[in-house]
Amino acid sequence: MIPRNLSNPFFVILLAVSQLLLLMGSACDRSPDAPATEQHTGPMEDTYLGVPSHEITDAAVDHLQTWYPAIIDSVEGGYYTNFEYDWTRSGQQPRMLVTQARGLWTAARAATLFPDEELFAAAAGHGYRFLTEQMWDEENGGFFNYFRDGSAVRSTPYKMAYSNAFALYALAEYAKINSSDEVLEWVERAFDWLESASHDPRHGGYHNLILSDELREQYRQDPDALGIGGWGQPEWKGQNTNIHVLEALSVTYQVLPVPKVRERLAEMIGLIRDVLTTPEGHLNLYFTADWDPIDHSDSSRAYILENQSLDHISFGHDIETAYLLIDAAESLDGEVDEQTLTVAKRLVDHTLAHGFDDDYRGIFHSGYRFEESGGVEILSRSKSWWAQFEGWHTLALMHRFYPDEEEYPIAFQNMWEYMQEYLFDHEHGGVYNNGLDEDPGSRTDRKAHQWKGPYHDGRALMYIWQELQK
Repeated sequence: MIPRNLSNPFFVILLAVSQLLLLMGSACDRSPDAPATEQHTGPMEDTYLGVPSHEITDAAVDHLQTWYPAIIDSVEGGYYTNFEYDWTRSGQQPRMLVTQARGLWTAARAATLFPDEELFAAAAGHGYRFLTEQMWDEENGGFFNYFRDGSAVRSTPYKMAYSNAFALYALAEYAKINSSDEVLEWVERAFDWLESASHDPRHGGYHNLILSDELREQYRQDPDALGIGGWGQPEWKGQNTNIHVLEALSVTYQVLPVPKVRERLAEMIGLIRDVLTTPEGHLNLYFTADWDPIDHSDSSRAYILENQSLDHISFGHDIETAYLLIDAAESLDGEVDEQTLTVAKRLVDHTLAHGFDDDYRGIFHSGYRFEESGGVEILSRSKSWWAQFEGWHTLALMHRFYPDEEEYPIAFQNMWEYMQEYLFDHEHGGVYNNGLDEDPGSRTDRKAHQWKGPYHDGRALMYIWQELQK
């Protein structure tokens, strides 16, 4: 059972109404009145690494109740994308593949942890049907970046490995609660397409931008024509894409333990551990096809700053990758090997040393190792919600492997206190896009949009809730 009583009268009514609306084809909004918080009375310790256990439990339950069933769109299908700061549903509702996949993954994960709560399985099944029935390209294979129904707000002519990796990740998680032949066939279909369309059999890893010959010619004539800014060049490979392919393969191998998936998972662990990660303990951002890093460190300071989108240290991705490497190694062989664990620790320790604010009060967005200064300078002090949550639960993971190192639980506790003060919206629910200490304008920014769904904070809170049960 879920720790705080989701079966109280309020939630029973909420569940019944949501299921009825799913059948009737009506939209279901989040209620403005959240159920009263009840302290957990089970066997959990009073604190976890210095954080009151009931605070973690309440945050996990509140998170799930905030997003589900509010995001379920029973009229157009899939999940609603945009909600304002007070959780009023926005007017425009684009259907981006990444957002839809993350909504499905979170619902499926919640259904695994809380099998008695039928809403999560229903929400996951709803997302699965939309993904497979509406977003798959029947002619060319692969999932479209946006739902194309003639009324979509945005659409793109190309496909991305990044987006399709999240679709695979979500389908594989869904297969844990629905292991029917149909679902497993979709998992394998998504894997096979990603393999054929994006994987580099010569140098390993995955190209992100998947372009037809016609689109490649358009790009050669006008690099701005396709609107692919922010993803590097088509011939490059990127950190962000490849770590999330690793993430997807890790779960895929759990439900589809066949040689071709095992081979690719092992390849990606080695690449990210041994090639993408620098000896200093951070990831490079972009690479050529044969994994030569895009490195501007020998350029002028002005050039580096002007082109920082192509070369910088992303502290959130670094510490998230530590978790992804450990998780992938455990999926592959049932335990993490010493080499992978050592690199994961290096990623976390580098972030602790260079990417955190004083007293571990949040993780900064980005930095750079300028040669003239000999150290890492912060480029952006913004503290995005996803980096805070990914960092927070990874610190708990590191404590599991290194229980004698005091820095991990201290940082874990201080980060929680920081998030409680500057990231959680205690009035309207949910979390802000960025910590209010550096970005006070986040208070009135949308609580949900195509890049902010229930996934990062949901994963972190559910992971720590699981740890509380041990």
